[in-house]
Amino acid sequence: MGEGLGAAAACLAWLAVAAPAQQPAAPVPPVEAPQPVAVPRPGNPLASVPTLAGVIDVQADDLSYDSVRHLVIAKGNVKVSRGTDSVSADYAEVDTAAEQVSAKGNILIQYLGNTWKGEEATYNFKTGEGDFGAFEAYAPPYHLTATDSRRLSPRKMELKGLMLTTCEPDDPQYSVRASSATLEDNRLLRAKNIRFQLGPVPFFWFPYMKADIEELANFEVTPGASSDMGVFLLTAYNYPLNDVFKTHTHLDLREKRGVGLGEDLSWKDPDGADYAGKLRLYYAADQEPWHDEKQRLEREDLIDSDRYWLHLEDRHNVTDRDYLITGLNYVSDPWMLSDFFDDEYQKKVQPENRVTLSHRGDRYTAGVGLNMRLNDFYGNVDRLPEVFLDFNRQQIFETPFYYEGENTLSYLGRVYPEDSEEERYEAFRFDTYHMAYWPTRQFGFLSVIPRAGYRGTYYSKTIDRRIVTNVVAVTNGSGDVIGTTNQVEELVRDGSAVWRSLPEIGMETSFKAFGDLYQGPTGIEEDEDLRHIAEPYADYTLRLEPNVLPEELWQFDSLDELDKRNDLTLGMRNYLQTKRGGGAHDLVFADVFTTLLVDPEDGEESFSDIGFKTEWRPWSWFSWDFDGDYNVQEGELDTFTTQVQLKQEDIFLLGVDYRYSRELREAVAGDLTLFPEQPWSARVYARMDIEGSNVEEHSYYLIRRTRCLGIGLGVRIRPEAAADGDDDYTIWFRIWPLAIPGFFSALGGG
Repeated sequence: MGEGLGAAAACLAWLAVAAPAQQPAAPVPPVEAPQPVAVPRPGNPLASVPTLAGVIDVQADDLSYDSVRHLVIAKGNVKVSRGTDSVSADYAEVDTAAEQVSAKGNILIQYLGNTWKGEEATYNFKTGEGDFGAFEAYAPPYHLTATDSRRLSPRKMELKGLMLTTCEPDDPQYSVRASSATLEDNRLLRAKNIRFQLGPVPFFWFPYMKADIEELANFEVTPGASSDMGVFLLTAYNYPLNDVFKTHTHLDLREKRGVGLGEDLSWKDPDGADYAGKLRLYYAADQEPWHDEKQRLEREDLIDSDRYWLHLEDRHNVTDRDYLITGLNYVSDPWMLSDFFDDEYQKKVQPENRVTLSHRGDRYTAGVGLNMRLNDFYGNVDRLPEVFLDFNRQQIFETPFYYEGENTLSYLGRVYPEDSEEERYEAFRFDTYHMAYWPTRQFGFLSVIPRAGYRGTYYSKTIDRRIVTNVVAVTNGSGDVIGTTNQVEELVRDGSAVWRSLPEIGMETSFKAFGDLYQGPTGIEEDEDLRHIAEPYADYTLRLEPNVLPEELWQFDSLDELDKRNDLTLGMRNYLQTKRGGGAHDLVFADVFTTLLVDPEDGEESFSDIGFKTEWRPWSWFSWDFDGDYNVQEGELDTFTTQVQLKQEDIFLLGVDYRYSRELREAVAGDLTLFPEQPWSARVYARMDIEGSNVEEHSYYLIRRTRCLGIGLGVRIRPEAAADGDDDYTIWFRIWPLAIPGFFSALGGG
């Protein structure tokens, strides 16, 4: 930004402009060409008009020629053009020798793809110089006006009384003003005596500024304050390098925590969805990495003032059938994201590192993946690598049988945080799973699908557990041996390689029963007809006891937990359907199911929990989903989750999320947005831990939209989360032109 960077930053701290501007058009140089003769217009004979110098065309309602002054005089709907440059006005005098136009009244000058408006101007097509007087111009997204102006060359303007705004210039709600300035290539602005105004009220002054006006639109600023961060100013400079790449440069100032610097590079396919991604580098010189004694004891071994996050995410469709997905994260400490990027932390507490390359065939999917821990203070199951080949369910030649299969080859390593007493273990594992199906229909309505399959898994290592009895001397208080005792100890070490076999048979059966409940309009929106579909189903599985039990295997994931199985799943799916928009629409879907253990072990109950899943879509503005498990033996819910959403276009959007897990957590969150696109809008969010009767967070965001400005004020409160045990407050403020919305700064978690 050159020598005016400080002024630009100070200005933008108030304006908080947020979106990248478009790339400027390349300047078009003047073109010299053969000299044509001006063509007389019908009704306006110009037999005595000489040849005009350069490629100049004069059109008007009335044309005449002053042979003494060598002027073409044009009146009414005048347009004088030379190549792509033109001057339109009510009246104009064209000097044929100097190639200069003097115009008056409703002037519109177009040159190098730009437009200038005024009431009186002179313009020279040959030199590009001119006196435009008062003018109005538009360089997206900005309107520019000046009380006086001169064009010094085809690329440079001299301006007096400049005003710049994204509002309508007649009554701008905010503006940047300068007593004098130069504008080069319609982009590079050098201005003196600068004032920043909200309406007619100046609020900031700076003596000089040098800036690219298109880059001014790329700044965003979020001032605020929080209990943990103190007063803060979050800034970002968002710049499009081309149609694919954009950069976001961050400079964040936090009173209590210090300075944060970051650079993001994002990319996206401009013609479709073939690729998209982001590279993020962020560093914070944290002055207070812990804010109380409890946090110091927890953090001091893993954290210091140098805190950072390196993040890469990318999705690339190499071909129509091949895609590469990458997600990499390296953080300085386990609390980096929760302190400075709370939104990312809420999505995933522990960031993952994985790379997957896949190929999708007509009947199969194959690929290779990598998953590993980059920070040793996390635990993980490393997969270095994991190769897979999966076969879709498909018909076997012309027979009535179908087949599907899964195959994986992995080198697995179970790693623990560096301060854990657990030790790393690793093994090669090859798993192959094959299942054959025989779909049949009995009695014309009953679907019966027998199946038979086999899963084989090779482990390069197993667990060898041995009980060792050691004779230990017993001493008295003086250290004299008075006897011995036996001490029993279990030794765990690597065992030999094994092949685990898991043959399996089973059968699934179901049928659908239909019943028409009503014919004609239902009164629910535009729906017609109403019917009920009941679908009872059963699924029996018999898996013999494997030759290797789970307790003999190193545990990496659920595959290693597989054991014998003999059970019958019973369930009922219900659909309440109507016709909406020319097709079937499920007003209500409900699935209730349980599992019967055919041969329960001692102490096991025959029936497992009752599971349920329900989706309600009665109206386009209302949805309600819930699912869970009911413990029959104890007569209590083990888990229950529900989400409700109500929306009315341009009026409100309400979402409620409730989650319950017995003996673990019970929480509810609500999010309400009012009048999302209206002049005044608001958002309220709250999250509560019901088990502890504790409100974890509540926040409020108020937005005022004027003709061209958005003004936002936000407050977030986390009770008893501050360093001193009081409530943690975060307050932030934003102003942005509605023509260029969007923010890339993260508030952090406090």
